[in-house]
Amino acid sequence: MLKQLARLSNEAEGHYASSAELQFIKDYIDSVDTRISAYKKIQIAEAEIVNKVAEIRSAAEPDLFAKVSQVDGASVCRRDFSNILRHSAAALLFDDHDRMPENFLLWYKTIVRTFKYDRAAGITYKVMQDVAQEYLTPQESALFNPILHLNQVVLG
Repeated sequence: MLKQLARLSNEAEGHYASSAELQFIKDYIDSVDTRISAYKKIQIAEAEIVNKVAEIRSAAEPDLFAKVSQVDGASVCRRDFSNILRHSAAALLFDDHDRMPENFLLWYKTIVRTFKYDRAAGITYKVMQDVAQEYLTPQESALFNPILHLNQVVLG
């Protein structure tokens, strides 16, 4: 939303914005209550979502943390799950799908590739999508799933 507003500001300089150029504002306003509701639900349920994702993930691949030495791999992954969830919720709130790849995801992708967790990350972030839906309405999920799917594609 913020990038779209900045882009509109630049593109409409010297003339009035057309109805088509203003449509994204109307769309955002129509969805803002749903976005705020989903954001708050994710915020409240963050620990539960992260724990469920970690449990499902550990059950699917119990040897995952054997690769990590001198670090509690499980706690690091839980922290990373929380960070991804927080960044994803912010992208949802501001309707800014570009926010994820340009910020946190590119950095995290480097970590995933370094430890060769590509396949595991793809599975993990699909699981996160499934678990998050348990806490959201279908309308909220419809707005949040594309962001979580982007995480899955970029990281996996």
